[in-house]
Amino acid sequence: MKKKAHIIFLLKKNILWLPLIVFQLTAIMPLYAQEKNSLGPDTALINKTIKRAYKLRESNADSAHLLYRQTLDASRSLGFRNGIAESLCGIARYYNIKNEQATAVKYIHESMPYIEDNQKGKQLFVSANILLSEAYFYLGAFDSCSYYRYTALNFVDNNQIDNAPLRLSVYSKILQFWLNAHEEIKHDENIRQIMQRINLIEKEAIAKNDSSVLLNVYFQKEGYYHNILKNDSARYYGLKNIEFCKRLKGSPSMIMAAYLNIALTYIDDKNPDAAIDNIRLAIAAAPEQGKASNRYLIFADIFLGEAYILKGRFRDAVNLVLPALAESQKLNIVNILEHAHKTLADAYEGLGQYQEEAEQRKLYSIAKDSLMKTQKMELSYTMEMKYRIAEKNKELAEKELSIIKNNNRIRNKNILIGCITAGLLLISIISLLIMRNNRHKQKLQAEKILGLQQDMEIKTLRAMVSGSEKERSRIARDLHDGISGTIGAIRAMVGRLSRKPAAEAASEDFAEVMHLLEEASGEIRKTAHNLMPEILLQEGLVNATELFCERTGKSHSIDIRFSAFGEIKKIPAELELALYRTIQELVNNILKHAAATSALVQLNYHESILGITVEDNGKGIVAGRQPEDYGVGLKTIAGRIRSWNGTLDISGSPGEGTSIYIEIDTDNIKQPA
Repeated sequence: MKKKAHIIFLLKKNILWLPLIVFQLTAIMPLYAQEKNSLGPDTALINKTIKRAYKLRESNADSAHLLYRQTLDASRSLGFRNGIAESLCGIARYYNIKNEQATAVKYIHESMPYIEDNQKGKQLFVSANILLSEAYFYLGAFDSCSYYRYTALNFVDNNQIDNAPLRLSVYSKILQFWLNAHEEIKHDENIRQIMQRINLIEKEAIAKNDSSVLLNVYFQKEGYYHNILKNDSARYYGLKNIEFCKRLKGSPSMIMAAYLNIALTYIDDKNPDAAIDNIRLAIAAAPEQGKASNRYLIFADIFLGEAYILKGRFRDAVNLVLPALAESQKLNIVNILEHAHKTLADAYEGLGQYQEEAEQRKLYSIAKDSLMKTQKMELSYTMEMKYRIAEKNKELAEKELSIIKNNNRIRNKNILIGCITAGLLLISIISLLIMRNNRHKQKLQAEKILGLQQDMEIKTLRAMVSGSEKERSRIARDLHDGISGTIGAIRAMVGRLSRKPAAEAASEDFAEVMHLLEEASGEIRKTAHNLMPEILLQEGLVNATELFCERTGKSHSIDIRFSAFGEIKKIPAELELALYRTIQELVNNILKHAAATSALVQLNYHESILGITVEDNGKGIVAGRQPEDYGVGLKTIAGRIRSWNGTLDISGSPGEGTSIYIEIDTDNIKQPA
């Protein structure tokens, strides 16, 4: 490429890349707004508002600015750090669009401390550095511009950020630098490497059908092919970019830039009519708001003047370019000045105004020299920054290695402490389990001892009851067979004597003796019957109890009612005798202590449950106490019932009588030992 041609394309390259960052930065920032934040619904509303501000960034910049101010206040009130940083960057983009780059730089630097150390924060950090490089580019601070470009590139490479639009934005900045810094663009190794990365992103986007990434890729390729003078390829990618941008309702700035770049290719090919058509399309794409400060309209006027020169319309060219030049000087758009002065010089030459032509040629040379100087400065600063960053990365790598070693030592120590702690914890758990097991064994042993003691008590009680019953049987037999027989014989003998002749007094005495003997014989029979009721052995519990109640009522002038419900199945004789003795003792207690006029004895058998109720209408006793608390009699009865796995319940109140209820499950009785 010839030097003169390179200078011309250098100007075009600077123009070509101007809208790139404005679009890409605004395209990247809303990526954060699309992600949900863990702080809750308020931060979700902030992200939604940021996304809305992004959509208004060019069509209504003032409204977007107001929304960013609102999200900034809301983020600060919630302590939402990434929201604060993103809002500040949004405000910076507003001032960048307004060509107030110094103010934009201030807001970007203010955002940096709020960026969080997470994935979103990493992406925001890269975007902020790209935005800074763009602002410094328009301020003419090429050293700072280069520094922030390479800071973004190194951060993306070292942190393996998997965000195609973000990576593409960084690569485009580096591509812009190398296109402006080198003359032999086709064979430049740095440009080749960057284009390889961009082509790889294009393949990924095609595979994923990601149109938003593809439109940015096509914009890069349009500029690249324009710079290497492959204008057909440049126009192809330019039209593809416009197609995608319109379909996705993309940035008006990108559409304007694409049309202007296509127009430049037609100017290179000496086709002014096609160039004018595309320039007018670019002007038509400009948003209504902010037209006065829209730099792409300034570029359009200068390029339109260049096309008019090709058509011989020199006066029209001067009338367009002079106001555009003045506006670019006012807005400090330094990279278009060289192109504007050269276009004016060519126009004045066509008009034959050689003095004005000479003045513009002089200004063109000054601007060209200044631009070349700044480009060389940018290159030198860039290379120096790369060296500094490499040294810094080496230092950071050494520190990271030291940190890793320390972390390994700490991790090993923590593992050792953890093992010791786990061992102690395991020993404690085992000791606790052994202690609990011993306590459980002791508890089981105590329960076993208690059970043995209870069994011994029951066996002792049953032995006592059995012995008592045997003794009762022996005494009953002795009374019935011995004493009763003897008294019967005496009665018979005395009876015979009474029938013999004797004195009247003797007859009366014999009659009295006979009466006394009759009573004694009856009492002996009654006692013998009570000691060992034959009817219990012969007829069972129900009939024996009924007979007992009948005889006791007649002999003691008390109304004792008896009732039985259900058919009692056969139960052990020992249990029958025990229950009969219990009923006897309870009735005797009523006779001795209750002063009752009536009593009730009831036997109820349902399924396997035998219930015995003994009630009276006497003095009554205090209920709610244990049977053992009422006296020896009830204590003995309670022990007897428990020995057969039964229960005894006492209820009553003073003056209201007493009710005693006994219940035995005949399917769950203990057999006598």
